[in-house]
Amino acid sequence: MIRVLIADDHNVFVEGIESLISGSPEIEVAQRCYSVSSVVEELAHTRIDVVLLDISFPHIDDGLGLCEYITRTYPNTNVVALTMHDDASLIKRIVKKGAKGYLLKNTTKTELLQAIQTVYQGKPYFNEIITSILLHDGPKAKKSAVGFKPNLTPRESEVLMLMAQGLTTQQMATQLFVSAKAVEFHRSSLLMKFSVPNTALLIKTAMEMQYID
Repeated sequence: MIRVLIADDHNVFVEGIESLISGSPEIEVAQRCYSVSSVVEELAHTRIDVVLLDISFPHIDDGLGLCEYITRTYPNTNVVALTMHDDASLIKRIVKKGAKGYLLKNTTKTELLQAIQTVYQGKPYFNEIITSILLHDGPKAKKSAVGFKPNLTPRESEVLMLMAQGLTTQQMATQLFVSAKAVEFHRSSLLMKFSVPNTALLIKTAMEMQYID
């Protein structure tokens, strides 16, 4: 069993990532940490095979420093950067600190599990988008790779439509028969996929891209 620690200071995102991993027979979430100090403490007495690390934890320098600490102190623990940043220089910096993999937060369940299994075997994991960014040394490569349009899951599309109708989180949860936390996770995922800071700009951008009428 591959033991995973999720290091991220956003509770909703941690729960979302855990839900993606939970169905795997080979991978388990052993710990969830919301601060740098808690990661250090848990690693001191818990065997962890893979750390999914948000680079901005809570700031980029903190995430980079933690990655270096983990890889130097626990060489058998592999770090996968899980972040919304698609900057080539940042990818290179975290790799120099010892990270074995790099994923954007809009990753799919299949890709997440594959990344965990790959780095657990001691191999690096960088998907086509990240590789393209590195080759072109800039975030524009990502945009051309995905054709400027995010790929939404069916549930994300439903949440987006309900958000455009002005429904509250609880109203959306009731209509979709899910928890309010699940709705917030999908909302956060949409904000990251569209690279926007708030709901108003999300709706505006989605309308411009013709995701909603």
